[in-house]
Amino acid sequence: MFSHDQYQLLDFGGGRKLERFGGEVLDRPSPAAVGATATNPEIWGSATARFDIDKGAKGSWTGELSSSDESWSVSHGASRLIMGLNSSGNVGLFPEQAANWDWISEHVEHSRTSLTNRRPRVLNLFAYTGGATLAAAAAGAEVSHVDSSGPTVAWARKNAEASGMVDLPIRWLVEDAIKFAAREVKRGNFYDGVIVDPPTYGHGPKGKAFKFQQHVGELMRLCGALISERPYGHRFLLFSCHAPRFGPEDAAFAVSASVPAEMTGNVVSLPLSLQAEDGPKLAAGVCAQWSTTVRE
Repeated sequence: MFSHDQYQLLDFGGGRKLERFGGEVLDRPSPAAVGATATNPEIWGSATARFDIDKGAKGSWTGELSSSDESWSVSHGASRLIMGLNSSGNVGLFPEQAANWDWISEHVEHSRTSLTNRRPRVLNLFAYTGGATLAAAAAGAEVSHVDSSGPTVAWARKNAEASGMVDLPIRWLVEDAIKFAAREVKRGNFYDGVIVDPPTYGHGPKGKAFKFQQHVGELMRLCGALISERPYGHRFLLFSCHAPRFGPEDAAFAVSASVPAEMTGNVVSLPLSLQAEDGPKLAAGVCAQWSTTVRE
């Protein structure tokens, strides 16, 4: 999780959320906050920037940050993550993923101690700005970071530079996630850990659409096929998403159905959420975590 000096959900309600990232307070739309009532309306005026969506479904920011683009960042573990006001309303990270980054670090370390002659190999699909990639690399993994957006991969590389991780074994790949995974299966390449966080809707580098409900089954089948079948070592698979009407049970099934039957392990599925200072939780998607240790 983030320490309070790095991130806080201050309040939410009326379809919006108020968050503090480092020294900046942001007011942004939040579909999960529709129907909720803000508990501290007096603090919303402290926002340094606000994002609104107009009638044409386009968005824009208003306000002025106190930080420069180069200096605004938050830290988590060994990672320093540079922030920015994206035209979509995103800022460069999804704070609810911090607990998953902790889980990744723990399981990379388990894999590393079970392997005597190499680093654990980790694949991160739909890798965004690299929070999970840096967590895995800092824990000792060799990581393949795959995202379809060139600018987003460039942002991830800047995060690696800011974190002092440029010399760690990370491959930065601007690729369609499903196409890349399918090629890896054909090549016979396997991984000790696979991380996948697909969008509800997105596009590959050449414009091919990713539609969650249509493509998640194929995506997860490929992820399961890429888990190493070697008869030793610790393996893991982490799946998360923000798709509407897709709950923890759906996530658990998607992961369980994808893992090879001969590889026994445990699946834990749970809702992702952000907790406000006064206690209420804001829904932020779901995840399912699978891991096993197979010994000779």
